[in-house]
Amino acid sequence: MKRLSRRLFWLLPTLALALSLSAWAVDTEIAEGGPIISKSDVYDAQFQDVSPEQWFYPYVTASYEYGLIRGRSEHSFAPGEEITVAELLTLSARIRSAYDGESIPAAAEGEVWYAPYVAYLSAKGLLDSSLSEYGVPATRAQLAGIFALSLPESCFAAQNAALVTDAYESGDYITDVTEYTLNQPQILWLYRQGLLTGMDSSGSYWPEQTTTRAEVAAVVTRMVDPSLRVTLDWNVLPPWSAVGQTLAGLIPAPEQVQEAPYYSDTAAIDALIRRMLSANESSLSLHYANPLTQSDAQAIAYAFTACVKSYCEQMYNAVICQRYRNSGEATLTFYATACLDKNNKPRAGELELYRETTMAKAIEIHDMLWETDQLDTDMSQREIAEVYYRWLCDHCEYDWEDAQNDYSISHIAYSALVDGKSVCDGYTGAYNLLLKLEGIDCYAVSSDEINHIWTVATLDGTEYHIDVTWGDQNGWTDMNYFCMTPSQSRVIHVK
Repeated sequence: MKRLSRRLFWLLPTLALALSLSAWAVDTEIAEGGPIISKSDVYDAQFQDVSPEQWFYPYVTASYEYGLIRGRSEHSFAPGEEITVAELLTLSARIRSAYDGESIPAAAEGEVWYAPYVAYLSAKGLLDSSLSEYGVPATRAQLAGIFALSLPESCFAAQNAALVTDAYESGDYITDVTEYTLNQPQILWLYRQGLLTGMDSSGSYWPEQTTTRAEVAAVVTRMVDPSLRVTLDWNVLPPWSAVGQTLAGLIPAPEQVQEAPYYSDTAAIDALIRRMLSANESSLSLHYANPLTQSDAQAIAYAFTACVKSYCEQMYNAVICQRYRNSGEATLTFYATACLDKNNKPRAGELELYRETTMAKAIEIHDMLWETDQLDTDMSQREIAEVYYRWLCDHCEYDWEDAQNDYSISHIAYSALVDGKSVCDGYTGAYNLLLKLEGIDCYAVSSDEINHIWTVATLDGTEYHIDVTWGDQNGWTDMNYFCMTPSQSRVIHVK
C-alpha cells in the first residue's frame, strides 16, 4: 500500500469537477495500519454548517484534510445534501488511482466530466455493473456497491466480521437488508470492515434511501484511515436466548373477535381474552344488545374467569364484572387474588411487578438451561418438556401451609419460580410459561371436582396432559404424571 505525496483533488460540484482534474504521484509505503493516503490540508473551521457537536464532524474535517471532499462553497459543506452516483464513482476512482499510484486523465472535449473516472473503474473491473444512470442521487445500496470495490481486501482487517455474521443471522440486526436487497453482500461487507454502524440501534441500513455528503464523508474517511473505523458493540444474543420476550408476546392475537359473546360461547370468549392478553391489557369492555341483570354479570364473570385461568402463566385468576344498570354495557377487570387489599380491591401496580419479575426469572432459567447444554437443538419437544418438568420439581416445593388460602401468592407463577414454593396453579403457571418460551403450545385445564389444575401441551404433534404439581413428590420426581394421555389423565384426576 502506498501513501500520496501530492494533494488529492477535492470532490467538487458537478460543473467544477470538470475543471479540476490532475494526476497524483505516490512515493512512500504507508505504515501497517496507517492511512492509505496522506493529508494534504488543515481544516480551520471553514464550514459554518459543521460544528463539533454533530456526529459527522470528525469525518467532514478528515475528508477535507485528506483532500477527498470539498465544501459546496467556501463556507458551506452542505452535510445533508444528496450526492450523485457520478460523484461517488469519482471518489472511488480517485481513491483507487491514488492507492495504485496512477493518474486519471481529464475528460476529452465533448465528454461528460465523470467519463474518465467511469472508464478507469471499468478498466480495473471495479465498476458496479448494476449502475445505469450516473447523474442521479445515489442510494445507500448503490454507495455500498461502489465503495466495496474501491480498494483491495488487504486494506481492511474485517474487524467486525464475526459479530456482523452472528448479528445478521440472529434476525435482530440489519433487518432491512435481505437476500433481495440490491448489493446485499456489499452492504454487509461495509459493516464487517467497520465502515458504518447503521442508522439505529439495530443497525438498520435503509438501502433504498438516498445518501448524503455527511454519510459519504464518514465512509470514505474510514476507508482511507483505519483509525477512524468503528468497532461495533452490538449485544448479539445466542439464537436460543429468550431475552426480550414478553408475557404478551406469548399469546397469539386472534384474527377477529365478537365483542359480546354469549356466556357459553367458549371460543368467542377465548378470542377476546387472547386479544386482551396479547395487547398486555387487563380489562375488557363488553357491549350487549339487552340490559344485563345481576345474574348475567355473575355468569359473565364465571365464564371469563374459567377462560383466563387456562392462561395461568399470565397470573390472572379472577374477574370483576361491573355492569351498568339498564344497559348492556359491562367492564371486566382481571386480577390476581393474591394482590387484593383488605377491601378486596387490587393493589395498584402489584401484579404488574409480579408479572415483570416472573418473566425475567423464567427467561433467566430458560437461558441457563440452554447455556449449560441441558437443552439443545437436537432435542424433541417432549424431551425439552421433560427437562423443565424435572427442573421445576427439583426447584419448587408444595406450599402445604397456604394450600387452602385463596389469597396466597402461591397461586401464581411468581411463587414457583421466584420463591420456590407454590400450589397447583402456581406450579402450572410456571411450567406453562417455560414451555411457551420454547414455542410449545400449551394451556391449563382445571377440575372443580378436585380443585386442581394442570397442563395440556402439544409435543411433537401429540397432545399430552402433564401434572407437574403431583410430579413433585417432596424430594423425588414422579414421572407417571408426565405426558399422560387424555384417557390416563381422566382416570388419574377423578376421585
